[in-house]
Amino acid sequence: MLVEILPVVDGCLIGAVSLLSGIVWQQRRQLSLLQTDQILLANKLGTVEQQTCFDALTGLRNQHMFEAKVSMLLRGTEPFALIYIDLDGLKTVTDRLGHPIGDQWIRRAVKAIRSAVRRRADLDGLFRRGDAADEFWWVVEKARIDIAVQLSAQVLTALRSVSITASIGVVDWDGRSIQTCEQIELAAEQQMQRAKHDGRNCVRWSPNVIEHRVPAALPQGQTLDAIPVEVEAERTQRHAA
Repeated sequence: MLVEILPVVDGCLIGAVSLLSGIVWQQRRQLSLLQTDQILLANKLGTVEQQTCFDALTGLRNQHMFEAKVSMLLRGTEPFALIYIDLDGLKTVTDRLGHPIGDQWIRRAVKAIRSAVRRRADLDGLFRRGDAADEFWWVVEKARIDIAVQLSAQVLTALRSVSITASIGVVDWDGRSIQTCEQIELAAEQQMQRAKHDGRNCVRWSPNVIEHRVPAALPQGQTLDAIPVEVEAERTQRHAA
């Protein structure tokens, strides 16, 4: 009788093992499909983020990201500066040579601006302004007007090295006053317009709350025929007033 039962038991064991093996295989397959779906979802999210948060032409963060960044900083207590960069002469380039050449010109300018950013963390503070092909922002965290003016001088020097100039406006926020993103942006734009009115290829600025010392020393590698001449002229005008 025992001999007759053993084949039945063996058959049951084999069947159970086969069933368990099938379940394990099915679970592994489902896990593999789930991991594949997660990878596809991550790729799609990355694509959506790239399309909605970054400018296609320059690779810089876009206006939506700029507004989110500044609004976040305004809810804190750390000061920051805003540098408004408007390239000079894009219309002339596109009128003479066409928009494809104009796009190459913009990319060359952005590459130069990036080269002026010494700290990798500051690269996250570069933005392209809306649909304005030749206008950019640089949000410099934990900085006041004197540092921002020096950084603007470095931007001008980098742009001049590729035969491009810009009109740059600078303002700062003290970490205490109540202001909105729109007010900070408008203040920087007004200073940029002053730079254009004063002949372009220069920096103009206004402290947001209190007057700050203008840098007395030239940025490293800067010459006297560059932007610090404009800086000194601006200081003289303020003290005369």
